Amino acid sequence: MSFGQTLADYVAGINLSKVPQRDIDVAKLAILDQIGVALAGVGEDPGVKVQAMVDRCTASEATVLGNPRKTSTWLAALVNGTLGHTLDFDDCSSFGHPSVVLVPAMLATGETQNRSGRDLLEAYIAGYEVGEALSRIVPRRADQFHGLHSTAMFGSLTSATVSGKLLGLNATQQRHAWGIAASHAGGITGNFGTHTKPLHGGTASQAGVMAAELAASGFEANLDALDAPLGYIYSVVAASNMEGVDVNKATNGLAQWHIADTWRLKKYPCGYIAQGAIDAALRFREQTGMTLQDLTSVEIRVPHLQPYFRVKAAGEFSGKFGYEYPVASAILDGYVVKSTFSDTAFKRVDLQSHLAKFKTLEDPASEKHGPLGVLVIVAKGQTIHQPIEIPLGDCRRPVPPSQVIEKYITNATEVIGSDAAKQTAQMLQGIENLPGVLPLLDKLAKRT
Repeated sequence: MSFGQTLADYVAGINLSKVPQRDIDVAKLAILDQIGVALAGVGEDPGVKVQAMVDRCTASEATVLGNPRKTSTWLAALVNGTLGHTLDFDDCSSFGHPSVVLVPAMLATGETQNRSGRDLLEAYIAGYEVGEALSRIVPRRADQFHGLHSTAMFGSLTSATVSGKLLGLNATQQRHAWGIAASHAGGITGNFGTHTKPLHGGTASQAGVMAAELAASGFEANLDALDAPLGYIYSVVAASNMEGVDVNKATNGLAQWHIADTWRLKKYPCGYIAQGAIDAALRFREQTGMTLQDLTSVEIRVPHLQPYFRVKAAGEFSGKFGYEYPVASAILDGYVVKSTFSDTAFKRVDLQSHLAKFKTLEDPASEKHGPLGVLVIVAKGQTIHQPIEIPLGDCRRPVPPSQVIEKYITNATEVIGSDAAKQTAQMLQGIENLPGVLPLLDKLAKRT
């Protein structure tokens, strides 16, 4: 049996009765978290600019979060995906940022097809597991995948999985949908620190929704586009370097479930790689009581310094994709929040006058101090080694569901108000019991 057929049969067979409860519970938290961070992105420049373009469309079938006006399914996925990645507050996994592409497709297709909450949850899980399977085929490198952003590279296929399952595509149609989506895969890490990184989430989700709807209409692609000689794996994921590539790594893992063991929640609205370093900076501040003025130098030593996480902080978005700015902000303020990554916060004299003290170095030996490296801080005549630990929210250090719910309510309240935030949190935690999602979406779009 071909790889595409094996994967399509697997997707068709996914239902909640087969999924372990721990994976179901984490999937529900992931959906909740993603909707919250998307609402928190409402009003930020990327979403505003994309919404302005979408408003030129007169379609009215699918919900845009935080906006009473509807649009087409694929444009709703575009806006909601962009919103959800705007703050870089969304979750992570081994195939990038999973929920930012899965949830917009899930909401758009689920709404227009009048599917139940259980159907949506099953589709989310199917998309997540396909992403996990695809990510096992080709070893990830320091530059992710020869400079391509994994979220955008895998996202069009995972979102096509979600929409395809909700549309009820048969195996042949689903393979066509993946073939169509494969021609939309991409997104360069060279755009990190700009408006275009959030757009990766939107365009990947949009591409998957469009691919599934086209496949449902009879539109065709190469049925074996995933692993054909000049197909998706060869051309996009491996970039013709097939050393170590093994499709069996994907299919052999299909009998397992991966959400609970791979999902990572973010505590801070910036690149995941910096989360542990921020924690370390906050622990240093709490333990010593020292301020930026007390510091002579801070070396952020990490075992691996990925090339895409060296963006020079120049304000707002750029500050999210390096270590120095968020670590300095943590020591200055005692917190890292949405407003930390604003031009106003970046331009503060009491921050700028000390940023030059911070330097990031790749140091394999730093693992001796902490699993993710160490902050080497010279202050008041002493040298302090502050270990960088695995951050809370990582699958290896999961947080209680109450903290995910608290994060959601904080983010959602900004846009839909406290009462609606609490009501929708309760609805999303019981999503598998919802007969339909329109009442939920009405609240999330401020229509009720």
